[in-house]
Parts: sequence; structure tokens; C-alpha cells
Amino acid sequence: MHYFARFEPFKEELFRFDTRIYLSDRPDSGEGRCIAAIVGKNPGSATSGDLNKLVPIDLNGDKMLPTVRNRFLQAYATADKAIPDGAFIRVWNLFYLCEPDLKIACQKIRTLEELPVCATEQSPAPMLWFGWGGTDVRLNPFKQRFLRNKSARAFYYDHHMAKVIAEKPTAEGFAKHTQGMPAQPVSEFISTLL
Repeated sequence: MHYFARFEPFKEELFRFDTRIYLSDRPDSGEGRCIAAIVGKNPGSATSGDLNKLVPIDLNGDKMLPTVRNRFLQAYATADKAIPDGAFIRVWNLFYLCEPDLKIACQKIRTLEELPVCATEQSPAPMLWFGWGGTDVRLNPFKQRFLRNKSARAFYYDHHMAKVIAEKPTAEGFAKHTQGMPAQPVSEFISTLL
């Protein structure tokens, strides 16, 4: 199993934190090593029956996590480098509410007095991939905490320019989501950062 997260209830809703995409099987001992992070919108439909512990995720058809994993696997192959033992990519989200319908998720988030965020956001990642999509007045305010993130190397695939940009996007920029994104330029760029 390559996809793990911790699910927690909060105000009668389910939130997914500490999502990890392991490039090989999760190590039996230890937690592994974070080699990168990607920022998406929200967890969507991936779920688990267990709460408050790191568990395998049921993807329920969600393709984002496998796509991210495939881009990194291809990057390591392109760079002709061995994948480090226990290597994983963190998945950060603008918000962590598990809800596949973004409109409903945004409505539910607006009713919360406080926004639960993943504690792992406090630790910079060696590289940070932005994939939150285009500008959206509902989502733009949530982007600011990631734009302040101190991760060493940031990048995104600019939807309008159709290329990888080696910096953080703006909140209004179009940091293409992995859905429909061309694979080769992203994998090749990641390979230069390994």
C-alpha cells in the first residue's frame, strides 16, 4: 500500500491530515522521509474506516494521489537515481474536509469558526508543488498560508503558459491541478530537483 493518512472527526465532519504518498511500500519501522509536498484543494473522496491513526487510504477512484506518485517515480527514473528508503510526498490541502463536491465543501468550511489545518504544514518540505487550480474567490484566502511556506524549492505547472514555473504561484495564478496535466514536463522538472 502506498497511500496513507490520518482521519479525524471535527464538528460532525471528517477531515484528512498527514496524507502521504509512499514511492515504495511504507517502511515497517519508522515513518519514512518526506522528499516533497504538493498543495491541492481538498481531500475529495478518499476515505478510511479508522480514525486518529495513520492508515491506508481507500482512494474511491481519486486519481490525484496515483498521478503524483507516478510523476515522482518517472522523475527518479529520468534522473537515474535510486528512490530513498521510505521516501514519501506529503499532500497538503487548502482545507482538509473530506467532501468530493467542492461547492458543498466550501459551504461547510464557511460554517466553521476555526479551520483545522495539518500540523505537518509547519515543517518545510524539500520541494513544494502547487496544484490547487485556478483563481477562485472561495479558495484564494486559503492559499496565503502556503505562499508564506518556507520550502526550499517551489514549482507549479502554469496552465496558461503550458510549462513548469520554478517559483510559487500567486493566489490568482493558475497552478494546474494534476487532472489533465501533461506528465513529461512535470516529471522532467522534478528530476532536476532530485
